[in-house]
Amino acid sequence: MFLIILGHFAVSTSWNFSDKSNLILISFIHSFWIGGKLGVNLFVLISGYFLISSKFRRKSFFNVWYTSYFYMVLVLIFAIFMNIGSITYKDIIKTIFLSSSGYLSWFVTAYLLMYLLSPFVNKLLLNLNKKEFRRLLAILILFFSIFNTLFHNPSLSGSNNGDDVVWLLVVYCCGAYIGKYRNDFLKITNKTICLSLITSLAISMASVFMLDYLKQNVSLLANKNNVYDFFIKGFSPLQLFSSICVFILFIKMPYFYSKKINLVSSTAFATYLLHANLLISGWIYNDIVRGYRFENSPIVLIYGVISSIGIFAVCFLISMILRGIFGKLNKKIINRISNLKIWNWFDSIL
Repeated sequence: MFLIILGHFAVSTSWNFSDKSNLILISFIHSFWIGGKLGVNLFVLISGYFLISSKFRRKSFFNVWYTSYFYMVLVLIFAIFMNIGSITYKDIIKTIFLSSSGYLSWFVTAYLLMYLLSPFVNKLLLNLNKKEFRRLLAILILFFSIFNTLFHNPSLSGSNNGDDVVWLLVVYCCGAYIGKYRNDFLKITNKTICLSLITSLAISMASVFMLDYLKQNVSLLANKNNVYDFFIKGFSPLQLFSSICVFILFIKMPYFYSKKINLVSSTAFATYLLHANLLISGWIYNDIVRGYRFENSPIVLIYGVISSIGIFAVCFLISMILRGIFGKLNKKIINRISNLKIWNWFDSIL
């Protein structure tokens, strides 16, 4: 989650870079976005890893849906109370009726659809042998990652950045493969994984530096936005490979239990919903954090890390306070919704 917050620091801040701005500094700031998309891929890899061997849980689905709705309505109330931006009746109506349908969070919608489809996807994946599974992954990665990165074909993805359910399903399948053949990945040495990760990240950063240089020196690119992220979009093979390397490193670690870590991780989703909400994200980064004040100084890099830690900490405290106030009530509502008999038809087809 920290990587995602840091990535949003890079893309949500209104920078005022000019053609004469420090190229190296600009590229380092833009490189923060690598972590943003890497964090999203990691979350989906974890889902695929565990869900491939588990059954669909209706309560888990409604927990994600209701939690996202709950926080988005609260953010709307906060935005109106604080007079943040220009909240219109249209924004209010969209938040009430569409807050979990992509309007304020593409990830929530895409993840819920992925979770709904996971039982059917699992039936396919579990019936594939290793060779067939690898062929499937090769096809998915070739078309939806490599080709999509090079050509940005709209027929392969519903978005221009991997912000859609299609890409989440591709990453889900990768996580499912790691979960199904876990022992194969445990044999890979940490040295090999670390070298692979460093190489992938280095190439990603080099692409950012190269494209920032071209933007400053090639007139055809001067007026184009976000040139730097061409090779580090969500569906980039570099991003996918880096996230897989990080994930394998974690599953190779000895098991340990920590109440503190589990407590913090339990608020990660709420942290995302709070800081990434479109109604206040611009306010957070441009009126509160204001990283652009240091855009011409190396201090901005340190400030980006510190402010991201601060956002994480504040969101953690807010989510804990809300859990203390509304936790029991929310659990009752989620249980009521998930136990409605109207959903029994779905269970019958799983």
